[in-house]
Amino acid sequence: MNHPTESGQSKIEYALIISLVAIVAIVALTFLAPQIKGLFNKASDLSPVVEAEKDASSTDQIIADFQSRILAYYQKNGRWPRTWSPYNFTDIGLNPNDWSQPVNGLYFSPHGSEVGIANRMGDNLQVYVNDLNGKTLKLYDGWGIWCPVDKPTCYYHTVAPGNEVDIRTITVVEN
Repeated sequence: MNHPTESGQSKIEYALIISLVAIVAIVALTFLAPQIKGLFNKASDLSPVVEAEKDASSTDQIIADFQSRILAYYQKNGRWPRTWSPYNFTDIGLNPNDWSQPVNGLYFSPHGSEVGIANRMGDNLQVYVNDLNGKTLKLYDGWGIWCPVDKPTCYYHTVAPGNEVDIRTITVVEN
């Protein structure tokens, strides 16, 4: 038979052990939180479809913003913004230094009534886009995709019938 003091002492010992385990767990989680967060972030980055859609959406938004700025400039001044740097950016209220690095692997450049998208000669990036029939086209160094402000589509290399592309399919691959 247990004495009343022994039973109370056992409960206190169990409570102390549980408390000690809880404290150790809290300390361990505090130190391991960044690593655990990193694991969850890496797992969320594993979906290429989601990332591709995110990049395409961002590319669409950037193009739309440039086109809106170019059109606003035209409506205010009765002429298209200049085509040479740095004025191609400053005319539409942008800092050219902010656009000197790639965004999603692409370089964006306003050019009069169009927005150009390209990679740079000598970089380690290759750009691909599908035409309206689903054929994949490679954007060679020095070539561009052109998105005029007065047309609902973008064009591969030259604004001309038959060169239309689906900008949502743009893909950047690192060599």
